[in-house]
Amino acid sequence: MSTEEEATVEVHPVSFPPEILARISPELSLQRHLSLGFRPSLRGFEEFRDVSVDVGTLSRYHQLQDPSSTKEVGTDNHVLGSCVLREGDVYVVTKITGGIIEDVTMSNEDIDEEEDAELLELTEDHSDITKYTSVYPVVEVERGRMGACTDEEMITSQKLFDTLQHAKILPKSSLKVKPGVRITNDDGTVEIIYPDSANSDEVMSSFKINKKWSYVLYARIEVFGRTGPVFDLCWNSLMYALKSVQLPKAFIDERATDLKMTVRTRGRNAIIRETYNLLCDPNDSTPIRLAEKNISFASTYGLIDLDPEADIANLEEDADGDEAMVDEEVKTVLLADIEGEAEESSIKSNITIVSNADGRFKRLSIVGGGAKITPALLAKSIALSKQRTADLAGKLI
Repeated sequence: MSTEEEATVEVHPVSFPPEILARISPELSLQRHLSLGFRPSLRGFEEFRDVSVDVGTLSRYHQLQDPSSTKEVGTDNHVLGSCVLREGDVYVVTKITGGIIEDVTMSNEDIDEEEDAELLELTEDHSDITKYTSVYPVVEVERGRMGACTDEEMITSQKLFDTLQHAKILPKSSLKVKPGVRITNDDGTVEIIYPDSANSDEVMSSFKINKKWSYVLYARIEVFGRTGPVFDLCWNSLMYALKSVQLPKAFIDERATDLKMTVRTRGRNAIIRETYNLLCDPNDSTPIRLAEKNISFASTYGLIDLDPEADIANLEEDADGDEAMVDEEVKTVLLADIEGEAEESSIKSNITIVSNADGRFKRLSIVGGGAKITPALLAKSIALSKQRTADLAGKLI
């Protein structure tokens, strides 16, 4: 006679801390929080993170002009404008540097001087966007490891370049270089005469410079402690840094103003080319001129459908009650300023708005794929973006 032994198996519930549950099942973690009326970051649905900025303190000319600064400015500091932006636990450091290039195209003023009416008529047919330029940004999201740049970094850099170009914030005329002349007086003292200096007409008229130059700006944007989409953070930091840019004054030595160089090409042909040693003043600068009315700020919004089955209030109800809740119409909520792995991975529909203080759009990006984006939710995101822009604009110097 065989005996059968019955074994009992005990099942113990397993519980996870919120941060572990967010990694195992980010969508469930997000839905549980949303059902309670707040987000995993404990912010409200339409609540933004606090922003603090430190503008210009890393710049060379800001340190020279600040009387309270005791730090000695080294010759290796080439930063023209800077911003350290903190939003929540994320830090964004933006440094703007520059260079000088020779202009190879003619402006409308040059065309007028050459009396080329036909060429001027053709240029007038194009959009006035050609009167504006952009900076060349490089975004680096620090992750504690070395390697090639990621797709996110390259895409964000390109978006920043295109958005700034079409926002008409940086006029090309503000980057024109008007060089001065360094002269030696009769007593042996060296003096730099700039076009905007007093009594400069006599000196500048004796030196005719045919070449034209322009500044070109580069922006290095470093993101530390990334917790969500970075475009809006990088854009806002770039706006603050661009506002603080001080362009160095340039000059030419009087001994090199009439220097010419003979260039031979293919044997007998010779070209007389003017050459200049263009130098930048290490101590004198001028603030950049921007189209103030077009300065804008960015904000990002996510849309997600609430799952009735994940509602904690319905977990203890009977089966009939659960079926009734599932059959109800799905509710879509708008989340401002996406933050955290749970929100970023679960939200498929998002809206990005770049607008100025008057509410005019400079960029509007709508991406679907998840929750349905209704006109009411779009209108709510636009209203929130106006409030966000007004708050960020108040932090400008």
